[in-house]
Amino acid sequence: MNNNKNRLAHSLDCSAQAALLLVVMLVLADVGFVTLHLINSLTPFPNDPLFSLEKDRGYPEVYQYLKWFWIVLLFGYLALLRRSPTYLAWALVFAYFLADDALALHERVGALFAAHLDIAPPFGLRVEDIGELAASAAMGVLLLAFVCWSYLAGRPAFKKISHDTLLLIGALVFFGVGFDMAHVILPLGEAADLLFGVLEDGGEMLVASATLSYVLLLGLRPETDKAYLFDYLRARWANRRRPQQQLRPVTSSR
Repeated sequence: MNNNKNRLAHSLDCSAQAALLLVVMLVLADVGFVTLHLINSLTPFPNDPLFSLEKDRGYPEVYQYLKWFWIVLLFGYLALLRRSPTYLAWALVFAYFLADDALALHERVGALFAAHLDIAPPFGLRVEDIGELAASAAMGVLLLAFVCWSYLAGRPAFKKISHDTLLLIGALVFFGVGFDMAHVILPLGEAADLLFGVLEDGGEMLVASATLSYVLLLGLRPETDKAYLFDYLRARWANRRRPQQQLRPVTSSR
């Protein structure tokens, strides 16, 4: 019995090391692309638009395509490995991210809005911004419905994974949508445009790297309902609040 526990602990340790090594390599590549983007934007060298984070099908964006593609494959692998089709729901979500990046789906919908609607959006937004948000929201609702159905049908481990994946997607939305809208609403000049672009695209790249490493770790370790990111953060938050509650004065009612 002890030997089995030791082997399991060793397997988990090796899996964590492999995932950590991958995330370090991915983040180093992300930082490298951000650095090349800054050099390309601020200096006359290398003067190649393909190094830009904002260039469609540029080097950084193709690298991002690969990460989305690998995540889709890994979720498909989890569906086969654990004999549970519920993982295909997340594979479909990240397949949409890949298609949206590669084919500029929400940008095309935004262009259609701009061509056919004559409205004045609030907060300094453009008509195409409203169209892009509407397209992303509509697709998000459809995908979320499929994920919810899979969540209800899934095993406890899948539900834990879904919590973590939603957390990572929330971070992706924060960078991809939040900074994109802030960039449009707050036109602060060329330097601010460069900063917002790095925060938006660089943040998306880092979140994709973290997600890829996380899903790889799932494929390397046994199925379990313990040791998940969301549970860890919730426990940390509860421990942080507990001392504050203990320091509150107790009032007695007569």
